[in-house]
Amino acid sequence: MEEITTIIPTYRRPKMLARALRSVLRQTLRNFRVHVYDNASGDETETIVAQEARGDPRVAYFCQPHNIGAAANFLFGMQRVDTPYFSFLSDDDVLLPDFYETAIAGFARWPSALMSATSTIEVDTNGAPLFAPLALWPRDGLYEPPTGAFAMLGNRHPTWTTVVFRRESIERVGLLDLEVGAPADLDFELHLAAVAPMVVSRRACGAYVRHPAAHSAGETAAVAPGFERMWRKVEEDESIEPAARARLVGRLRGQLGWKLVEIWVKALVRGDDAAAHEAAVLMRDRYGPRIGGSLLVAGWRLCTRIALCRAALRAVEKARLRMRAEPSRAVEPHRLAQIREALAL
Repeated sequence: MEEITTIIPTYRRPKMLARALRSVLRQTLRNFRVHVYDNASGDETETIVAQEARGDPRVAYFCQPHNIGAAANFLFGMQRVDTPYFSFLSDDDVLLPDFYETAIAGFARWPSALMSATSTIEVDTNGAPLFAPLALWPRDGLYEPPTGAFAMLGNRHPTWTTVVFRRESIERVGLLDLEVGAPADLDFELHLAAVAPMVVSRRACGAYVRHPAAHSAGETAAVAPGFERMWRKVEEDESIEPAARARLVGRLRGQLGWKLVEIWVKALVRGDDAAAHEAAVLMRDRYGPRIGGSLLVAGWRLCTRIALCRAALRAVEKARLRMRAEPSRAVEPHRLAQIREALAL
């Protein structure tokens, strides 16, 4: 069995990092390396890694001389992959013990795939399921390009916590694009699925933990230029059939529109009125549809002036999140129990 490199970028989350590292070291498939990239935390992170590794030669630690930013730290790790497979694990997430085994079985069955995606369950800090993107996919198995790319759209792309990539994927679509910013993971996965086969297993193999300090908790309209860069790259890639290119670009534009609406809602709900206004204006003046942006601006005025309007929006958002979580509740109870166990490591 060829090796997998697990890339764990980290910054000042030593306790969460210890939990993430333990979840890797419990894997049933043992042929892996773990590379921890400390973004100049200046705390006990190195000591924690040494304690958890207990002399395990598969675990390597590197500390940046200064903080280079979260995305650049992911890229730094990706540039140093020299094994046939690799995966990313955020320091606040966890894997279930059979993740690698499940992902590699997908490659064994479909050798043409460059990406093997299993299901990441988004959970709260207590392990209650909130969302499962792959639960919305129609089936397990092989997705020839560009079918997998279209299946990812609409916030259904596999969370890369439980995705293994072949190293050839870097040669095919390049490294993480820092100019895309926060959605760089979607950019990498989407472009790869548009040009190469991918394999999917909807088996729950890990958890993305939503907590107040998570990056996505305070998402703003700053993601918009990244989406634009994504569709520009698709437009320029002549290896994608022209009709598929046009459809992908159109769908990405539409996804950005809904993303701005989502940002507008979440910002108003949490009381960040400036972020909500920015999202509304960007839709109205640049990304469209203009009438949609104008309605968001009008809604922003109402919510910032009339408390009842904001309260109504909170109620609507609460109901939406309940509906969003519904498919994830179909995850096998024993897998949810394994997630809670991993969170308690």
